[in-house]
Formats: sequence, C-alpha cells, structure tokens
Amino acid sequence: MNENPSPEQLHGAKPQPADQVVPKKRAGAKPANTKSARARPAKRTCIMVLGMHRSGTSALTRAISLLGAELPKNLLGANPSNPAGHWEPQRLIELHDQMLAEVGSSWDDWRSFDVNDLGTARLQFYKAEIARIVDEEYGSASLFVLKEPRISRFVPLYAEVLERMHVEVRYTLVSRNPLAVIASLKNRDGFTAGFSSLLWLRHELDAERATRGQPRIFLSYEGLLDDWRSGIQGITNSLFIDWPRPPTEWKTLLAEHFSADHRHFAASADLLQADPRIVDWVKDAYAALTVLKSDDADAVALENLYRIKAEFDAMSPIFGEAFFPEIDARLRLLNQERVAQKQLAEQRDAEVTKLTSEYEQKPLEAQIQAEQLVSEKAELQRLKGEARNISRKLLEAQILIDEQNHEIQALQAERRAFETQSNEPSNFVPDSDVNSPSYQAFSKEPEKQEAVSVFTDEAKLIAFYLPQFHRVNENSEWWGPGFTEWTNVARATPNFASHSQPKIPRDLGYYDLTHPGVMREQVELAKLYGLHGFCFYHYWFSGRRILEKPVELFIKSDINFRFCLCWANENWTRAWDGDTKNILLHQKYAEGDAEAFIDGMIAYFNDHRYIKINGAPLLVVYRAKDIPDPKRWFSIWRDRVVAHGFPGIHISVVDFYDISTPQEVEADSLVEFPPHKFNGPQNHPSEFPSMTNPNFSGGIVDYRKMIAQSANRPRQSFAMFRGIIPGWDNTARRQNNPTIVINSTPKLYSAWLRFLRFQARQDHPDPDSRFIFINAWNEWGEGCYLEPDQRWGLSYLEETLRGKYFDEGTEPVGIDAARSRLFDEIVAQTEHQEVPGASLPKEALATIVPPSQMAVRTSTILRSWPILHSAARYVYRRWHEKARSYHG
Repeated sequence: MNENPSPEQLHGAKPQPADQVVPKKRAGAKPANTKSARARPAKRTCIMVLGMHRSGTSALTRAISLLGAELPKNLLGANPSNPAGHWEPQRLIELHDQMLAEVGSSWDDWRSFDVNDLGTARLQFYKAEIARIVDEEYGSASLFVLKEPRISRFVPLYAEVLERMHVEVRYTLVSRNPLAVIASLKNRDGFTAGFSSLLWLRHELDAERATRGQPRIFLSYEGLLDDWRSGIQGITNSLFIDWPRPPTEWKTLLAEHFSADHRHFAASADLLQADPRIVDWVKDAYAALTVLKSDDADAVALENLYRIKAEFDAMSPIFGEAFFPEIDARLRLLNQERVAQKQLAEQRDAEVTKLTSEYEQKPLEAQIQAEQLVSEKAELQRLKGEARNISRKLLEAQILIDEQNHEIQALQAERRAFETQSNEPSNFVPDSDVNSPSYQAFSKEPEKQEAVSVFTDEAKLIAFYLPQFHRVNENSEWWGPGFTEWTNVARATPNFASHSQPKIPRDLGYYDLTHPGVMREQVELAKLYGLHGFCFYHYWFSGRRILEKPVELFIKSDINFRFCLCWANENWTRAWDGDTKNILLHQKYAEGDAEAFIDGMIAYFNDHRYIKINGAPLLVVYRAKDIPDPKRWFSIWRDRVVAHGFPGIHISVVDFYDISTPQEVEADSLVEFPPHKFNGPQNHPSEFPSMTNPNFSGGIVDYRKMIAQSANRPRQSFAMFRGIIPGWDNTARRQNNPTIVINSTPKLYSAWLRFLRFQARQDHPDPDSRFIFINAWNEWGEGCYLEPDQRWGLSYLEETLRGKYFDEGTEPVGIDAARSRLFDEIVAQTEHQEVPGASLPKEALATIVPPSQMAVRTSTILRSWPILHSAARYVYRRWHEKARSYHG
C-alpha cells in the first residue's frame, strides 16, 4: 500500500505548534525498560524515525506530527509513489544525496557508509549544513519529528550534530516485513528481491547498531495498522513523551490516519521464512527485530543482529567496492553520450528549421522540383527493392544449380570409380562428403588431379552423457509423478522472437533410457559420425546411487563403444541453478567415503571398453574443490587402484570457477567445460534480442565470442583437454532466468572443432592422450546436444565427422595461423546476415580473452552467496537495459 492515507483523509488535521510546549511528566507513566527511562526530555527534543524506505516511516512520522510534534517547513511533496506525502525535509534529502555521491555512494547502495571517508574538511562542512538546515526547518520548536530513511546509514553523525545543538534525541525504529518492502520497491523501482533484501538489511542493521544504549522503541508498520493505539502508547511510555495535542483531538485524527485499506503489499512472517529467494541473514534479522519489539534488551536477538552485521559487512566489500564504481563509470559515459546526442539533435533541429524556412520562401517552381526529387527518390528505392528481390532469386537459383552440379559430380565420380576399379584394384574408398579433400581429389580426371595428402585426425572425441531420461522414484517424489528431463524440455517457451524453444528431438524421439535398444541406437549414431566414447555422469552420495540404470544396462550389454565416468559430486537441490538450500541429496564426504567410492569404481575400470591413458583409467571429477581434502582423497584412490593391478589412475578435474590448474588438487589434468568461464561480460552480444517475456532476467552470450575466447586461450603448462559445446540454452530448466547462447550454427561449431583438433595435434603428440570433450551428447534441458532435432537434423553430427579428414598440404603453419583461419571463417559466415549484432570484425575477435583470475574469484564468491549473486546480476542487467534503451 501507500505508506500514508490520502490527503483527503487528513483534511484539516494539522498539528498544533509545539514551539513553547515543555513536556511534562505524566502521572503514573513508567518506562518500558531502564535504558529508556533515564531522564525527562530536554527543552528541545527530537523524535527521530528510522527505518528502510517503503517501511512505513512516513505513516509513523505523520502520526507523530498529529500528536503535536513539529514537522519541517519545506517538506518533500506528494508523488505517485506516495500520494499523501513523505513528511521529510526536502533540503536534507538533497544534502544527503550530495554527501553520498561525494564518496561514490547513493540511496540504493547497500554497502556500509563511513562519514570519515569524506575527509575532515568536508565532514565539518556537512555537520555545519545539517545544523543550519535543522535550525531553519524547525526553528525553536521544543518537540519535533525528523525522518529521512538515508539517516539510518549514518545515525552517529546526526547524534553528534544534535547533541551540539542541545537537542535530545529519542529514536523510533519502524520495520516492515521484507517481502512487503521487496514488493513495493519492485513496483516503484523495478528492483529484484535480492537487491531489495540487501538494501533492507543495510538500513535495519545500521540503525539498530547505532541506537544501542539510547532511548528507543521498536515498532512494526503492520502492528501500527492493526493496533495503532498500542503503538502510540508504547512510544509515549518508552520515550517518556507528553504530547502537545490533547488526547481527545489526536485519537480521532489517528483513527482516520491509520487504515489498512490502503495497504497494497502485505506478507506474513511464515511466508518470509518459507521463501527460498530470501537469504538467512534477512530472515534472522527480521526475527530478531520482532523479538526486540517486545523486549529491546533481549540478549539473543542483539547477539544475532551483531553476528549478521559482522558477516554482511565482511562480505559486501569483496565485490561491491569494484562493482558499484564500475557501473557508475559506465553510466557517466552513457550520460555524456546522451548529452552529446541531445546537443547534436538540437543542432539538427535548428538546421531543419532553417532549411524549412528557406524552402517555404522559394518560388513555386523550386517547390515543384523538390517534389519531383522526392518522387524520384521513392522510385529509386522501389527499384532497389526489386533489384534485391531479383538478386535473392538469382542466389536461390544458383544454390539449386550448385546442388544439382554436386549430384552430377557425385554420379560422375561413381562412374569413374567403377571404371578405375574395373581396370586397377584400389583399396581407397572416397568420402561421401563432396566437399572433403578425398572426394575433390578422386572426382577429377587423373591428369587433372591435384596432389592431396589426406590424413585422418586421431583426436578422440568424448561426449558427456546425461542418464536422466527415465523415471526414478526420487524424481517422482521431488518433482511430480513420472518426471524425467523430457518434462522440462517439453514445457519451455520462447523468451524472444527468434528464440528456438521448445527443443524437439527428431530421429530418436522422446526416448526412455531403460529400453535397451535406445542406447544401442545412440551408439550407432555416435560411432557413425566419429565419436570415440561417452563420459557418463555418475551420481554417488555416500554409497547411495541414483540414475544408475542406463549405465548398468550398458555394462551388461555387448555394445562396442568406449566410455568413462564423471563423478557429478554436487548436492541435489530444488533449484536447478545449484542453490545450496532445500537439499534433496547431500554430498556428505564422510569418513571412509573416499575408499568406498573408488572401490565401487573398480568394476567399471575392469571393463575392456573403459577409456584408459597408458593403461590408467580416466576418471573425471566435476567439483574437485567441493571435496574437503581432495589431495588426500586422490592419494587414497591412486593407492587402491594400483592395488587392483592398474598402473595408476588418471584424474581429470573440470575447469570450474574455483579452480585454475590441476596441481591445486594434485590431479593429472584439467577438462575444459564450456559454458563455465565462457559466459562473462566479455562474451555478451553487442546487441541483445528484443525480449517477449516481460519476466526475463537471464543472460545472453554470443557463440562467436565464446569461440574467440577459446581460440585465444594461451597454451598451458599443464595437461588440459579442450572442450566445446554445440550450443547452450537452459530455458527448459529456468524459464525466466536462463543463460542463452545465440548465433550458434553447425558451421560455426565445425570451425571451432577443427581449430581444437589442430591444437590437440600440436599440444598432445601422443594420440593415446589426445582427447577433446564435447558438452554434450544429450543435455536437452540445457540446449546442449549432438543428437538430431527438428531444427538442425543431423547437421551437428555431420560437422563433427567432417573435420576428421584434412589435407595436410593446406593446413596452417602454427597455432597463430590456425587461429587467423578460424576468425576469417567466423567473419565470413556472419558478415552477410541481416540480424541485430551480426557484424563482428576480426579485430574484435582477437581481443576476447579468457577472464582474469580476479574475475573468476569474484564469480566464485558470488555463486557461493546466491543473494549477492542475484544483486550483482540485477545491477549489471539494469545497466545493460539503460544502454540498450539509449542506443535503441
């Protein structure tokens, strides 16, 4: 609701002047506690109202004025966010904003504010200004009320100033359920829940800490609306106030003032506790403040608030000190551009006005000539349009002719092959791809054939494999009867006009992995198109297995295909984004788990199809640093694997946000795992698609920039297996806040994979350890799969096979030349596209590099604190929205 009733409700309800009123001791009045009953008010008393914006501070301030306390002379007027008015000094708001801005802060900054950052001279200036404005606004009033939510962040500054002015301060701290504040700020400012929660927390914690030991009372906005009489009585008794206005008058006025009919946003404490979006800091702080309303000396509540503030103050500078200044700098640049554009527009308007005036003064003949010119321009545009249509039709015809020529060439090649084979036996079988080097060489007349050295790339392509596509009791219990990954895939909807959702499988359909024939078909496809093996996700929780049936069926089968396992050692939660709350299956890492886990893997290692490097089985670990002591675990694994007759174990850890080298955990290699570390700001598109989903709060990444970042990654001193994705779009799992990769096509995927093959030949001379990991074979819920779908068919699989054969004579010399060829292909494939943001020059590709260690560490910290991560995403997204609206 609006924090105050409408002006009509308060018509004629003006407080009496309190300039000459000296508060008297009320008969029988007793303070609520000993701290608040220390002395009667001085001749001048200030009732300071503290609390977060949108928390009912205005309603309480107006109520106190109706009791007889003086309001400032120059009030902040009514506005759409509060039609009844805000009841705070306009000049103090302006002074506070100036003071905050001077040290790089603002009203919606949830970092702590230290007035000493202003410096001695400026701090003295603001102290003097505050004293001057308070004097001018309140005069010699003996009892006045002061409210301005920003003061909650610097109460000690006001306490010092008012003490020097011989004004005694009594504090009323009013709070409101954070969910209601969040809803109100979202309605007014568009803030997210995470960002608003941090603002609420900063104001409440700072105000409470600064007023400890001072005369104060805790109130709730909801409580005032439900029972304002108890609230006013509490203020009267706790702060020991004699009100200037007689009770017979103010009781009627307050009865009209407090009305729950105007409450637009309401929420219960139970609803707050059950809301998974709200961090425990906020829930615990609100609970403690609720306790202080009845006992403001409760030791447990005060200790909890002390703990929460210490933790919050320690965390916010980690990324806030770098984040807010960066956003401010970008907004200043935008504003400078906006001013320049405005000036240019004004200049052009003046020129148009001048030309229009000149045109109107021309004779009729000149006007006729101008009209003819306009007509001729229109005709020229029409002719250009026809020319474009004719060019398009010619291009379509040329494509058809080329296709027919390819078919003719294929038939001729078959005939010549037959003739050649009938005269002279040959073991060479031409590739079915008419663009391949082998076909081009074989299809020409012998005397016209070029010297071609056709080689087969020996890189081993391993695709991650998700065994989620079948029913298990746990998923039915947690997500609903019959749930599988297909449930998410089928219900996805587009977020923007050209958004390809939902993803629809083609050849294999909506399969069930408990049917033995399904994996056999998958393997036939994978082998046909050049894959070496699958890396199955392995779910193991202190001995408990889940989603294990597809792999067990594979082990028992005679399917001839290589495989390895990746221990997906994350907690299972109710949030697909990895939130640590609402844990369904917990990785406990109990004593003995290291031994139990590796002993359970031996049976897989003994399978003749298991992928090994120099005889050592390859085991991938998804979150190595989640293991409490990974070095000890890996040492145990090595000893027990050797004891079972293997020469060792090759442990490869995923290149997650919290790890940079395998040496950090004493592993053997690192597995690159896009889109991890590929979805940062450097890879956001230069122009975002126009969203059709008004609730969209996700991220957009340009596939071409991801390729450039991959190509520009310097060669590492440790063993690393490169990774690639055909695309990424997890809208199926997170409809409103997914990460979506745009501009991905089979041809771009092919160019990327060809580069990685070339690099693998350079970095891994031994073919036995030349692996490239593809993410993934069948991650349909994340839009990341090689399996054929309705849009692309077999294209991604065909491009996977295409790069297996290469002409050594045309290969680049060195990695720099290979990178240059890749960038040329990216530019060539997209330069003629008529879509927003299609243009991406080669020079820009060369500047896209992997994120710095600082950026990776910051991302790791943010992901470990979901509310901070949400706030950071909100601020960055808001800046981008402003940038898009400006450039649009």
